[in-house]
Amino acid sequence: MQKWLVLVVVVLGLSLDLLDMTIVEVAIPDIINQFGTDLHLAQYVVTAYMMTIGLVEPVTAYLADTRGMKKMYIFSLILFILGSALCAESWSIESLIAFRVVQAVGGGMIMPLSMAIVQKVFDKQELPLAMGLMGIPLLIAPAVGPVVGGYLVEHASWQWIFWLNIPVGVPAVIASWFVLREFETMQKKFDGPGFILSAVGFSTLLLAISNGPEEGWSSPSIVGLFFLSFSSLMLFVWVETIVSEPLLDLRLFRQRIYTSATVVTFFFMMSLFGSLYLVPLFLQQLRDMGPVETGLALIPEVLGAALLVPISALLLPRVGATWLTIAGVAVMTVGMMPLTTLELGTDLQALKQYLAVIGCGLGLGIMPAVTMAYNTLPDVLVNQGSAFLNLIRQIGSALGVALLTTILQERQPVYLTRYAESITFGSPAQQAWNEAAGVLQSTGHTLEEAQQLTTAYMVQIVEKASAVLAFHDAFFAALVFGLLSAIPALLLYSPRPDRTSPETGEQ
Repeated sequence: MQKWLVLVVVVLGLSLDLLDMTIVEVAIPDIINQFGTDLHLAQYVVTAYMMTIGLVEPVTAYLADTRGMKKMYIFSLILFILGSALCAESWSIESLIAFRVVQAVGGGMIMPLSMAIVQKVFDKQELPLAMGLMGIPLLIAPAVGPVVGGYLVEHASWQWIFWLNIPVGVPAVIASWFVLREFETMQKKFDGPGFILSAVGFSTLLLAISNGPEEGWSSPSIVGLFFLSFSSLMLFVWVETIVSEPLLDLRLFRQRIYTSATVVTFFFMMSLFGSLYLVPLFLQQLRDMGPVETGLALIPEVLGAALLVPISALLLPRVGATWLTIAGVAVMTVGMMPLTTLELGTDLQALKQYLAVIGCGLGLGIMPAVTMAYNTLPDVLVNQGSAFLNLIRQIGSALGVALLTTILQERQPVYLTRYAESITFGSPAQQAWNEAAGVLQSTGHTLEEAQQLTTAYMVQIVEKASAVLAFHDAFFAALVFGLLSAIPALLLYSPRPDRTSPETGEQ
């Protein structure tokens, strides 16, 4: 019974962190209006959070190993709550960005510590179910965040998206204090050079990925960030091979299953946002639905995932991670295919059915790889493995959103040009334009007014049609990301799971 209480406590804290990653974006317009800033600076409310996570997660393992997982978990919750309260009381855009950094220091540690605690508490037979139940918030939070955020912004104020964390976070801290037990610690030197290089490398990588769609992937600033990130990470890997107590023990990647699971997770997270990012964007921008109504449309996907995650956990010991992951990808592909031809007039109920199928695929395939990764790690590498796996999850999420945004931005003008070139003298579009102008003239408009109104209406139609085709391309890309996860899934097989070496985790 005690271990399941631990799971409840950990999921409570984990939900705070996951919800906050998507809840803030809907408040950006209101933040801009209140502080009189521009969109570029306001976006750092989101990107500063992500950059800080890239800085904090690599050092989380060291802190957990040397200070204790329980202490660091409670500390991360307190810091997250404090950062939330400070964000709500911000007096300028600069102070809000600074306090988001404080919040992210706590938030960046919550996820890897949560996963590591659960791995320590549950044995290998129970771990699949425990990980499966932990996976539900991972899938629910991105869908629920915009709904909750949209409701609070619409009916209260943007500050309430931060105040909301207090009544949930405080009980999580109290429960953690009484329910969690402290785990063994070790004496370990701090890898200063490794920390600096990893902080620079991962934070600049996340910044480049986040700003790439807006500034252009070939712009000097983005190219410079990628170069700095690549150079730092290459030096980081070299440093980790020569120091006696590295921040990231590269023995992790000798584990075939752990390495494969990391790649599976990366592509799965990229694909996940094909539905959780593109569908809300489609419904709000092209079908003029509000954030709350849009969020409700995603509920079938959430329910499908929530239903299949525990089933996947129960099937894992019998079927194996490889087949479950591939089955999840296959089901997800079946649900995603109709989205590659989604139209403005597509019935909302049909869309919900597609999303339910996608949710079932996600629920079936997303957690087996993660569970296998933790099952194969020796105790001494659990904290490091958890931190790196969650960092890869974050990078995959950010890169998925960035690439899908880029596809939308670059493909819509292409289709717009094609439509424009198709409107020639005598073409059906030209004839429709003449007929519409004639109808307007018959209602009392002058020739010039009729032509202007007809042109504006035609431009609006063509822009929407071009956007729909761009969304088709983006949905197809998300589908491909999901299919790519099936390739490393082939290496998740574990013919003799009981012969894992406790010292190295090798088979």
